[in-house]
Amino acid sequence: MNSAQIIPKEQLGHYRFSSSEVLRGDWEKVYRLFSLRRAERMGNTFKGKVRIVFRTFTNEIMAVDATVWSATDEYVSVKGGMSIPVRAILSVEF
Repeated sequence: MNSAQIIPKEQLGHYRFSSSEVLRGDWEKVYRLFSLRRAERMGNTFKGKVRIVFRTFTNEIMAVDATVWSATDEYVSVKGGMSIPVRAILSVEF
């Protein structure tokens, strides 16, 4: 996703996220959750960062480089206390 605008993780609170699911296929959703859980393990073990590409409420494609602390079926928490709804995440890049 080269067209995504990269923002600092501290600015996540300034954005509204997509209110609907951004991925269509079931396999894509399963792979996204697998990638988020992998990013969570990497963040908690090695403090490694990933790039999370997401869609905003106004259909803009944004990205943030952050350490994932927690990943559930509904939300991802990143270092700094910010969270992103899973439904708005397009991809996780390692």
